[in-house]
Order: sequence, then structure tokens, then C-alpha cells
Amino acid sequence: MILNFDEAELKERGGLCTLSEIQQQSIVFRKVLEIAKENSEAIALFFQKNKIDKANTRIIFTGAGTSEFVGNSIVHFFTRKGYDAHSIATTDIVQNIEDYILADKKTILVSFARSGNSPESVATYKMMSQFVKDIKHVVITCNAQGELAKCATNDEGNYLFILPPESNDAGFAMTSSFTGMMTAALLFFASLYPEEKMETAVQKLVDDMYPNMQKHNAVISGISHFDFSRIVYLGSGNLNGIAQESHLKMLELTAGKIAATFNTPMGFRHGPKSFLNDKTLVVIYLNKDEYRRQYDLDLLRELNAQKQAGKIVVLDYKEDAEVKKICDDYLVFADTNIDVLTGIDYVSFAQLLAFNTSLNCKLTPDNPWPSGEVNRVVKGVIIHEKKC
Repeated sequence: MILNFDEAELKERGGLCTLSEIQQQSIVFRKVLEIAKENSEAIALFFQKNKIDKANTRIIFTGAGTSEFVGNSIVHFFTRKGYDAHSIATTDIVQNIEDYILADKKTILVSFARSGNSPESVATYKMMSQFVKDIKHVVITCNAQGELAKCATNDEGNYLFILPPESNDAGFAMTSSFTGMMTAALLFFASLYPEEKMETAVQKLVDDMYPNMQKHNAVISGISHFDFSRIVYLGSGNLNGIAQESHLKMLELTAGKIAATFNTPMGFRHGPKSFLNDKTLVVIYLNKDEYRRQYDLDLLRELNAQKQAGKIVVLDYKEDAEVKKICDDYLVFADTNIDVLTGIDYVSFAQLLAFNTSLNCKLTPDNPWPSGEVNRVVKGVIIHEKKC
């Protein structure tokens, strides 16, 4: 059995890979933690050679699609530590390279990639190397044989962090690859914030994640059977990146049958709130930080009072009696003690909800686009020559 599914039935319905990869995430985290420990001396040497100065070094996280959202889901953690950190899509860098050339700042480009074969990922690596004078690369990838891994291997002084092979999801949608790369990045840069005790926090995530899935699986299955045609995910700071990834999982696994969007709780209260109707499922990711949490709760109270949405689901890291009273479903996860890791638990909810909804839509989650209009690795992209 995988959660509450029979393996033979899942295989027949075209969902065995995807659900197995969602369920295996704690195993991936444990192996990523082991890789980081085994390579601690090499990682320390990289930082010794490339001292990151908060004033004169910029860190750019990059990727495309879900790989971009890895950066979006951790960048606020770095900026709150005082680092000049940015998350910029490879698709944006390739098309607008002039906007990202800074001659006076050392740049650490952190490239996230599941396969490492997307044309934009390789082009970003090469273009930034060509046009940025002082640059070092950190490539975090799930595929040791990908083109991006080969680039990093061939360039001295860069760092290649290869995740365990099982993180290279066989299913269409990125699941354990997304959370695995998040975890890898946070462990790789752990020396920048030793006070967080990141290894200990990741170990707690390893211990708690699957029990969290088991605890909430029946509720998630029930939510997936709510008659909804729209869904909106809401989160601020790092949780906005998690909301982005969550909405994409629903779009991908339902082949666009469910209209999905994302926003911040404050931003949604403006024009985007027009998205609501009685067939809309609203998911709110609550912050650990008490100041930011106030704004999350303001929106929740407003939505509860106005009754515009079909169903309101709230995810939290602690029991809150008021919240439980003013939403339809309330899921509480074990506290990881570090807010950036809370998002990893939250996104597992979105993965399972999208998976269940895909099956409810009579689709095959492992490949919801059998006709080939959308592919596991993007196809048909032409990289045009650029001279600066």
C-alpha cells in the first residue's frame, strides 16, 4: 500500500510514480543530508575560496518552472539574514541578460534543475559566465548526466551538488525533486547561518514528514472531492514561492482542468479577489512569524465573514482555536522550528491534493498530457545568440 492506495490499482491508473515520489520525500531528505555531511570539507573549501561578503556579493537563485520556485521559496530566508539574494527565472535571464550584468559585484549563481537539460538552464549558465566578470556557479541538480551537471564539472572552482538518483522524478510533475533541491540549498549554505542548526532541523523534517502525510491523508482526500473548479493558494514571503509551486502542481496534474492561481494574502484582497465564487477552494498558508501572521489572519477573517469562497482550507504549524472556528478544514503540521522548512510540509499537502484531484478528473498523474502539448522537459526552445 502507498498511503491509502493499492499499488496495482495505482499502476493501472497511471499514478504509481507520482505518489511514490511524493511519499519518498523524507527518504530523499535523509540522503541529501548524508550527501551534505559526506562532502562537508569540499563545501567548506568552496566558501573559503569564495568568501560571501554581504555588501559586495550577490546570490542569484535560478531555474525554470518548478526549479525557479525553489529559489522563490528560500530567497526571503537569505535576505532576512542580510544577504543580497535574488531569485530570477532562467527564462527571464536569457531573454533580458543585460538587466543582470553587474561589473562591480561578485556573483554566486545557484542553478536548480531536475534534469539539467532544459535549454534555458544551460544558456543561463553559459551567458552569465560570458557576461559577468566575477562569477562562481553552484549547480544543484537531480541528474548527474544532465547538460548542466556537465557544465559545472568542466569548470574549475564551481560546485556541483548532485541529489540522490530517486529525486530525479520519473513522473511528469516535480515533487521530491522540488523539496529535495530546497533542502540541498539550505544545507549547502548552512555555514552562512550556523545559529539555525540546519542539519538538526532537516533531521526533524525527515522524522516528521511521512507521519504528517499519514495524519492528513484522509482529510486531503476529502477536500479533493469537494466540487471545485478553481483554487487559489495564498502565502507571503517564502510561503509565496510555496504557493506558486502549489498552484502549478494543480495546473499540471489536472492538465489545466482546474483553474489555479496564487497570491499573497494582502495582495489577494485587491483585484485578484475577483477569482472567488462558490466553486473556489481557498488555501491559506499561515506564517510562523507573528507579525506576518496577523495579515494572514486578517484575510481569513474577511473571507469567513463574506462567504464568497466555496471552501477555505488553512495550514498551520501550531494549534489555534480561533483559526479552527473560521475555516472549513484546518491542518496542523509538526513545527520544524525554522520557517523556511515549514513550506516543505505545506507543499506536500498541495502535491497530494493535486494528485487526488487528478485521479478524480480521470487523468493519469504520471503523464496528464499524453498528447504531448506539455512535456516533462521543455522542448522546442531556440536560444538565440546574444552579444553585449
